[in-house]
Amino acid sequence: MNKNTTQQTSHTPVVTEDSLDLLDMTPKERRAYKCQQEREKLQELTFWRKVQYIITYYFWKFIAVAAVCAAILLIIRQVYIMTRPVALDIALVNDMENTTFAETVIALYESYYEVPEDARYLIDTGFEIKLEETAPNDMTSYTKMMADLNYESTHIIICDAEVVQYYAVDGYLTELHFALPPELFESVKDRLYECEGPVEDSDYYAIDISGTKFAEQTGIQLEQPLLCIPTILGEESRETSFRFIQMILDMEEH
Repeated sequence: MNKNTTQQTSHTPVVTEDSLDLLDMTPKERRAYKCQQEREKLQELTFWRKVQYIITYYFWKFIAVAAVCAAILLIIRQVYIMTRPVALDIALVNDMENTTFAETVIALYESYYEVPEDARYLIDTGFEIKLEETAPNDMTSYTKMMADLNYESTHIIICDAEVVQYYAVDGYLTELHFALPPELFESVKDRLYECEGPVEDSDYYAIDISGTKFAEQTGIQLEQPLLCIPTILGEESRETSFRFIQMILDMEEH
């Protein structure tokens, strides 16, 4: 009996006077009380003991605060990047060895048109679509291309004839005879690439830019580079596509 009583007593927490005082305090008073205790404790320590104490007891708090601040800054930066206006969104397909295309296109475009300082360029040269060679389970490039063709984002696609024919027949590329402004269509009619489309008498889905100054300056290595426009584009994006085509034509005149 006495043994059991002793065991029960040993497990009973000791309630000190400070603990009783804390229980009677409001949360605000409790925080102030603890801060006062910390200040008094630090006043009794030497300088180096204070440094050691702070590092020992507050190190992980500092790390946590720094991590939260870094995460917030990263989120703000990503939001800023994603919400900036897009000056030009262009994809180069099946020209994987071209390492200077993006820089050259940006420089050319900015020399022809006024672009907001915070505008961004989305220039993707990572497409490789070989219809006869691609394994059936390797659909990465096909998926990327379908995203560009379906989400009203990409202004211009430069590719070879095989890619144009593959996507034009299903209506993913704009029929240029009906889409281009009349004056622009007249300017490119000698360069139109004809292929089978989903609608009868609608066969112009690309512009042949081989031999142009643009193709030369950007280092395009496709044997016959063709420029096409996705069918699904908003009015503003379509105007950007037309401006890009006009830039290529203007380069031929200088």
